[in-house]
Amino acid sequence: MNAVDYTRRDGNSVVTISAVIIVNAFLFLLYTNQTYVHIDAIAHVNKARGLFDNYTPGLKQLGSIWLPLQHLLIAPLTWSDTLWTTGAAGSLLSIACFIGTSYFLFAIGLAWTGSRIVGWMAFLFFALNPRLIYLFTTPFTEPLMIFCAAGLAYYVAEWARTHKWRPFGMAALLVIAGTLTRYEGWAIAAATAVAIAIVARRDKVKPAASTILFAGAAAAGPMLWMLYNMVYFEDPLFFTFGRGSASDYAQEYFFRTGQTYATAGNWWGSFTTYFIDVAYCLNPGVVWLAIGGLILSLALASSRQSRVTLVLLASAGAPFAFYVFNLYSNTVPILMPGLVESQRDSIFNVRYGTVMAATLPLFAAFALYTIFRKAERRRAFSLFLLAPLFLPNPVPEASQEAMNEQLTKNLFYTEGIHNQGFWMPPFVEVAERLKADMDAKADSASFILTNTRIVHPVVWAAPIPMRRFIHEMNKERWVENLNQIDPGIRWVITEEGDQLWHAQGRTLEREFDEVARAKTPTTGTVHLYRRR
Repeated sequence: MNAVDYTRRDGNSVVTISAVIIVNAFLFLLYTNQTYVHIDAIAHVNKARGLFDNYTPGLKQLGSIWLPLQHLLIAPLTWSDTLWTTGAAGSLLSIACFIGTSYFLFAIGLAWTGSRIVGWMAFLFFALNPRLIYLFTTPFTEPLMIFCAAGLAYYVAEWARTHKWRPFGMAALLVIAGTLTRYEGWAIAAATAVAIAIVARRDKVKPAASTILFAGAAAAGPMLWMLYNMVYFEDPLFFTFGRGSASDYAQEYFFRTGQTYATAGNWWGSFTTYFIDVAYCLNPGVVWLAIGGLILSLALASSRQSRVTLVLLASAGAPFAFYVFNLYSNTVPILMPGLVESQRDSIFNVRYGTVMAATLPLFAAFALYTIFRKAERRRAFSLFLLAPLFLPNPVPEASQEAMNEQLTKNLFYTEGIHNQGFWMPPFVEVAERLKADMDAKADSASFILTNTRIVHPVVWAAPIPMRRFIHEMNKERWVENLNQIDPGIRWVITEEGDQLWHAQGRTLEREFDEVARAKTPTTGTVHLYRRR
C-alpha cells in the first residue's frame, strides 16, 4: 500500500469515527432533551422557519443582526414540523460540520508536517472533547464557523504548498461562507488575506492577482450583508446598532445597572478572560500544549512548513484578537462561574472560545509530535510530556465539571437551563395558556400580536404556526396595530415596559380580557390578553 492509499484510508477512517461519535451523541442528547434548550439556538431555528412560515415571508425575516448563512442552509429542513420543533434541523447541520472539521484537522496536520500521526492527534484532540461534542449537537452558529475556519485553513495551506488554483478557489468559497456565518469570520478573512499576500509575494506566485482575488472574496460577504441591511433596513450598518445588536445589549446593561461589562477598558482582563474561556472550551491541557506547539512551530518549522505555519498563525490569531478587542471595547461579555467576583454565578457567552478549535488542536498535536521525535534521540525530552500536568488550570474551580459530566452538564448546556429558570418561565407559562385557550376556542385562524423577543420562547414552548404572529418584522401591520389594534388580532402578549405595552396597555386593559399573567424578578409582568 503506497502513501496515497494510506492517506485515503486514514481520511475515510477519520470521517467514519467522527460520524459514529457525533451521531450517537446527538441521538442520546436528543433523547434526553438537551440539544435544544438555549434561547439563541431556539431563535436560530425559528429564523430559518420564519423565512416561509410568516405573515410576511421573505428574506427580511432573517433580521439585521445575526449573519444569515446558517439560517439559509437549514431553512429547507425546517419545513418538517418535527425537525423544527425539536431543533434537529439546526443540529443536523452542526453534525455535518463536526465530521467536516474532523477531516480538515486531520488533513491539515498531514499536509503541514507530512506525518499521519500529527493529523490523527489533532483530530482526536478535537473529536474526543465532550464539551465540543455537545456543542456540535446543537443549532448554534459556532459549529458552522469552526467548520468554515478549519476548511479555509486547509485549502489556503494546500494552495501555499502547491500554488494550484483549485484549493485557492475552495478557500475563496469558504472565506465567503465564514464571513456570512459569524463576525469573527471577518477577522479571520482579513488575517488570511494578509497571509496569502505574504506567501504569494515570497514565492512570486502572481502576488497581485492572488491577493486581489482573495481580498475580493473576503470582502464579498461583508459587502453583501451591508447591501442587505441597506435594502431591508435602510442603513448598511444597521447591524451594528439595531435592536438586539451587541451595542444595544451593552447600552441596555448600562442603563439597567449603571455599569459597563467587567472587562471594558482592561486589556489584560480581556486577554485573560478569553484565554480562560478557550481553556474551558478546548481543555486546559490541550491549550498549554498548543502554546508550546505554536512556539515550536516558529522555532523549528522548515521552509516548506513555514508557509502553512503562517496560515495557521493567522487563522488562530485573528479570532483570539477579535474577542479580546470586543471584550476590551465593552461590546460583549463572557461570564462563567467564579470568573468575575461580582457575578460569581453568572454564565454568558462561554461558547465564544470554541472557535479556537479550528486551529489549536493542530498546534497541540505538533507539540506532542515534536517531543516524541526529540525523545527518540534524547530520552530527557520525554519529561516535557509531564509539563501539562504541572501547569496551572486557569479555569475557575466553580466552572469545572467531572469528566463524566462534561458532555451533559457543561456550561453551554447550563447556560441554556439558566435562561429557562432566569427569564423564560413567564413566557413559557403564557405560551401554554395561549395554546390551551386557542384549542378551547377552536380558533385556527386569528392572529397573535407580540414582539419577536417573545415569539421565540412562545413557539418553543407551544408549537404554534409562526405565521399567526404579528411582530416588528411585519412592519406595516405592526405599526398600524401600535396605533389601533385591528379586528383580526384576537390575542396579545406583552411585557410591561415594552413598546406594545406603552402603545396599547390601556386599550388592552379596557377592551380585552386578561387570560394569564406571569413574572420573575428579572422580567416585567407578562400579560396574555384575548379580545372580548
